[in-house]
Amino acid sequence: MNQPPFDQGIPLLTEVLLGPEVPEAAPVAAAPVVEETPALPPAVTQPDWDAIEQRLTQRILHQVQGKIDHLLEERIAHVLQTALQNALIGMRGALREDLQQSLEQIVAHAVSHELGHLHPPAQ
Repeated sequence: MNQPPFDQGIPLLTEVLLGPEVPEAAPVAAAPVVEETPALPPAVTQPDWDAIEQRLTQRILHQVQGKIDHLLEERIAHVLQTALQNALIGMRGALREDLQQSLEQIVAHAVSHELGHLHPPAQ
């Protein structure tokens, strides 16, 4: 397989990260030369993780609370609808019995009253 020759114009990753090479001077017997990197602002080197966590927590809680409120409203409406339907079914039976008893008493009283007018008591 034929590979194209290496292009010297394309920088290597190490060249990009370390920057341009500094020409080396004659070795000195003293302490080794340490390259100083420019100091980054404290905010860049040490992000405020507590503040980030707090903001993220608040945002997620706000989103979740909205969804929970919506789900609770739907669930409560469904439970109330079912409970009211069951209560109405039970009440309908009880009301029907009470109404039937009341009607029977009213009709019996009205019939006895009319019979009393048609057949006056014997004297």
